[in-house]
Amino acid sequence: MRKIDKNFCAWMMAGALAVGTLSGGWTAPAQVWAASEKKEEKQKTDEKAQEQQTEADAEGTVSPSDYVLQPQESYSYADMGLSFQLPEELLKKMESKEVVMLPDAELTEDGSKLKYGQVSWSTMTEEQREAEVDKSGDGYAQWKEGLSRIGALGTYHKDLEKKLDELTGCTEHEKIGVSEDGDYIYYLSMNKDADKDLTASLKKIETEITRMVSYNEEEMGEGDSVGSFTTEDINGEEYTEAVFQEADFTMVNVFATWCGPCVNEIPYLAELDEKMKDKGVQVIGIVMDAVKGTEKDEEGIKKAQILAEKTKAEYPFLLPDSGYMNGRLAYVQAFPETFFVDKNGNIVGETYSGSRSLEEWEEIVNTELEGLKADQEKEDGEKK
Repeated sequence: MRKIDKNFCAWMMAGALAVGTLSGGWTAPAQVWAASEKKEEKQKTDEKAQEQQTEADAEGTVSPSDYVLQPQESYSYADMGLSFQLPEELLKKMESKEVVMLPDAELTEDGSKLKYGQVSWSTMTEEQREAEVDKSGDGYAQWKEGLSRIGALGTYHKDLEKKLDELTGCTEHEKIGVSEDGDYIYYLSMNKDADKDLTASLKKIETEITRMVSYNEEEMGEGDSVGSFTTEDINGEEYTEAVFQEADFTMVNVFATWCGPCVNEIPYLAELDEKMKDKGVQVIGIVMDAVKGTEKDEEGIKKAQILAEKTKAEYPFLLPDSGYMNGRLAYVQAFPETFFVDKNGNIVGETYSGSRSLEEWEEIVNTELEGLKADQEKEDGEKK
């Protein structure tokens, strides 16, 4: 089960959110991270209890302006294959709720991937900020329709290019990239009638196109292997899966150099790596923005080198290998994300989204070590 922390840089546009759009309903972004936990809960709940819960959830009203994408420096959407950073002036407008950021998506018929996925920005009036709508019915859809669109950023299947005006609510479209397979095109769209200062802010958004993840790809978890791989660190030294044999327990911290919380916790991880060596624990970092597609990103590598020097981190900063550690890195939903691997290259324990202090990480690692020891003792007992 994924452990969530508030100090994360970004989160994935979950399939549940996209399906909510298709069905005409809506899913609060705050609910996205709870998707996996709800799945387990549903498995333990009988049909009658589910019906009662559905009825209870549909009662009452809610303020739509409370259920929007919250302002944060950077975002990463694995299903869109897109990461981006927002300029400070746009973040301030979102914090004051003068501007609202909303997701929108549609899936293919088999539900495996997106037809399109986008986030959009609109202005809100005071009346719209204070509005209350029924949880059931079309109140939310009407509220959303009443917003004044500024622009949108998204990925669209190439067959939908002629429908960009309709999908984005904008008339001006700037092509910013293409997916690896060429099937999807990325656009930053603008409404020519919107406030010029706001559209100027949207033009300052920094984007990065990443590998797209399909919804039918089952997320890797405990017991799965990261497989065989060959990569190198930010200084060009070669690494393989043998790196995990150098310790009983490896903490894999996946981050990006542009992620504030990621950068802030690196000194803690460096200290943790040093303190935990006697317990057979090591830390390795994976710098996701050190590559673009299948090519090295020299700018990202240089930033990581400077970061390692400034933070005095001595543990390795690795580039993602071409297979993304047997696909495990493709499922990273937020930066930073941390998971654990045993000396045999198998994923063990929990996955943690978000940054933490040294003390918090020490407690987590000790807990995970105890769990690993208990599992090993159980396995040994079963063999006897």
